[in-house]
Amino acid sequence: MSKHRILQTGIVIISAVLIGSLFTGCEDFLYEMTEQTEIETPSDIELNGPYEVERVVDGDTLIVYIDGVRTRVRLIGINTPESVAQEEERNTEEGVIASDFVKELMDEANYEVWLEYDNEIYDQYDRTLAYVYIDQGGEVVMLERILLEEGYAEAVRFGTNDRYYEEFRELESSAS
Repeated sequence: MSKHRILQTGIVIISAVLIGSLFTGCEDFLYEMTEQTEIETPSDIELNGPYEVERVVDGDTLIVYIDGVRTRVRLIGINTPESVAQEEERNTEEGVIASDFVKELMDEANYEVWLEYDNEIYDQYDRTLAYVYIDQGGEVVMLERILLEEGYAEAVRFGTNDRYYEEFRELESSAS
C-alpha cells in the first residue's frame, strides 16, 4: 500500500471517529435542550405557537413570525404609554421604560411566544390581536398580566375581545 493510500485511509478513519463523536455529543445536547425547554401550559386555553419574535415595537406591540409570515401583533386588553409614535410629542419616558421591560422579558424568553386569540383577530390597523404568553422558568405566563402587575400598562377593552378585561382591571388597580 502506498504512503498516499495509508494517509488517505487514516484521514477517513479519524474523520469517521470525529463525526461519530460529534453526533453522539449532539444527541446528548439535543436531549438536554429538550429537557430544559419543556414548559407547563395552562390546560384551559388554546395556545398557538411557539412563534419567533423578530422584535419589540413598543410595550404593547411585537413583530412575530406566525407560520413564517412577519406579523404585527398587538397585545389584547392593555395599553402602554407611547414610545415610538411618529408624532414625537406623544412619546413618553414611561413608554420607553415599558418597551425596555418587554425587551428584557423577550430576551429572557429567547424571543419566543405563544398566542391566544379572542373574538376579533384583527384591529382597524390590520394588526393581529392576541394575548401573548412567554416562558418564565418553565411556566407559560401571560405577558399582559406581567405588564399590569408591574404597573407598566393599563387595562383597556378591545371591541368584543374582553375575556380577561375584569381580571386586567383588578390587576391594574392592585399594581405595585
